[in-house]
Amino acid sequence: MNNIELLLDILKSKKKDFTGDFFIPKAWNYFGFNNFDESIGRYGEINVNPYEFFSRCIDSMLDAVCEANTEAALPNAPVNMEDCVLYGLFPRMFTAWNHYNNNINSGTFLKAMCLLPYLKRMGVNVIYLLPIFKYSLNYKKGETGSPYSIKNIYQLDENLHDDLLGPLDSSLMEAQFKAFVEACHILGMKVMIDFVFRTVARDSDLILEHPEWFYWIKYDSMSSFSAPAIDTIKPQTVVSEKLIKKLYTNKVIDDYLKQFTLSPKEVDEKKWNKLVKKHLETGRNILDLVEENMSITTAPGFPDVINDSQPPWSDVTYLRFYFDNHEKAVPFIKSDQAPYVLFDVAKLSLFNWKEPNKDLWDYTVNVIPYYQEKYGIDGARIDMGHALPTELNKEIIRKAKELNPNFLLWSEEFNCLNSKKVMDDGFQFMTGSLWFDYKNIEKSGFYKGVLEPLLKSSLPVTGALESPDTPRAAYNYKSPRSLEFMAIINNFMPNVVPMLNNGMEIMEIQPMNLGLDNTEEGRYVLPESDPMYGKLAFFDNYKLHWNNDSWITMPDFLEKAFLLRSRFKKIIGNKENFIFVKNMEKNKKLLVLCYKIQNNNDHLVILGNKGHKESAQLDLTKLLPDIIKPGDEINIVYMERHFYNINLSTDDKILLQPKDVVVGIVSSKT
Repeated sequence: MNNIELLLDILKSKKKDFTGDFFIPKAWNYFGFNNFDESIGRYGEINVNPYEFFSRCIDSMLDAVCEANTEAALPNAPVNMEDCVLYGLFPRMFTAWNHYNNNINSGTFLKAMCLLPYLKRMGVNVIYLLPIFKYSLNYKKGETGSPYSIKNIYQLDENLHDDLLGPLDSSLMEAQFKAFVEACHILGMKVMIDFVFRTVARDSDLILEHPEWFYWIKYDSMSSFSAPAIDTIKPQTVVSEKLIKKLYTNKVIDDYLKQFTLSPKEVDEKKWNKLVKKHLETGRNILDLVEENMSITTAPGFPDVINDSQPPWSDVTYLRFYFDNHEKAVPFIKSDQAPYVLFDVAKLSLFNWKEPNKDLWDYTVNVIPYYQEKYGIDGARIDMGHALPTELNKEIIRKAKELNPNFLLWSEEFNCLNSKKVMDDGFQFMTGSLWFDYKNIEKSGFYKGVLEPLLKSSLPVTGALESPDTPRAAYNYKSPRSLEFMAIINNFMPNVVPMLNNGMEIMEIQPMNLGLDNTEEGRYVLPESDPMYGKLAFFDNYKLHWNNDSWITMPDFLEKAFLLRSRFKKIIGNKENFIFVKNMEKNKKLLVLCYKIQNNNDHLVILGNKGHKESAQLDLTKLLPDIIKPGDEINIVYMERHFYNINLSTDDKILLQPKDVVVGIVSSKT
């Protein structure tokens, strides 16, 4: 806790000297701070002395922990997946606000730390941080660079420094993240980071010492460079060995490969050395110097799926993990072909290679241990881990678990059919596709289409109504009632780890990115008069709509939803307890989830009315004839958005209003 105390001391020392205005959202005042003013024209905000507010916030957090005698989340403590509730947090956006005027001030570790009790109240006990590393502004897509355009993965993003603490220096920057992790641990929360190893910024710091670790193209190709369109292969096709001949013999491939060139050091070592010297003397960007003087540049990235609809990833480039070509491609490649990236090269896990780039492998496998030892993090999601060599993935995991056998590992794998391999690699849970599947909840076939993959999956999947890459849940489900319905259902799905994406709890509708299940039009869902209209948090200065009145009601509901899940987590957490109800397969109006309660004849039953307008009267003995018999009793514990403790006979009819959920325990009398 030394770093928390360091920040607290700085804040308290500056409190008396502050004059002026500092506005924050009312929603941040979860602990009853009362020394504030309100201003006309700044609805949903309060004006505070920031040093007093944030120091009081930290003090109240520490006092609450002491009073509750809460055990800290020790880095090496084991984790039961049924206990986990994830919160995806993008620090730059999460607490961004125009504190002084119309300019948006970046979110910071300090402000995020102060909101941790707000998240804990909703049941959150695992904080999943989107990349927090130094990122590039070179080839940025919007107002600011993407967090995934990583310039140096061993350095923290300086935008996450809070100016309230004084001038930035490296030790203070590190202290702020250490304090954030310490605060999570004393609140009983784990900390995971999203690590990106397959790609880096186009002007990554690695270029300076290792230009051969990159794929290079002629500069005059850059404006038109994109993944080749293969007209003999269907859109959105995953590359495989059987497609290699069709891929490499396509008429567009020869011209595509001609765009690539050797690294600048191999092209002209003397000129390269002069450019390195100039960079060191002037500080000029090394990639800019190479482009200007050698007319070559790093190749923009693109998805590892053939004929994907996404435009090129112009701000990132693939790293070269092998120096040779894989054996299936060799027959089609000319002997003098410069190193290149294609769909198969992007997805290294599917092919056999012989010459690994050992120095790059060493660099990669030591990243997570660095953050474990320096900051005490508890877990990692490996972005595009499915595209890394299997041996490299295993080595990354081995090194992390060597330091902490209970280190949490999340695979980005979407397909439950691949869950066995992912589990064998050492991951504890995977992404899955519920964020997409849930949109079909009112369609015939939803029940079987969603539940069968979940039940067959070797690993739990993230129970997420949205992700940082998808459309927002509040946009998809439109009304608070529909979103609440989905939140309850999600919490009772078998084999899931519930996840909230930052902003969902205030019904944010603007997506953070358009990466999955979206189009360019998807960025224009806000009114044109909204200052955030058309902005994407991954690329622009974006602030959440904290002054939306949903902050008053939705967190309360989510707290209730997770309390309800927590009561039955041991039952829900074991997928073997789930009973597949076949007569639900084609039911468009009702959703029924049923679990056997071990050691007796009781069952946990979740009944949902998927409709928007019509109520439903339920006869449980007819709805679940193999489970519920006449004369059985049901103890209603949740109905009409409230907790209950009502005993009814199953012979009684239950009236279920539109978008309502009933949770009950059925006790057999036989």
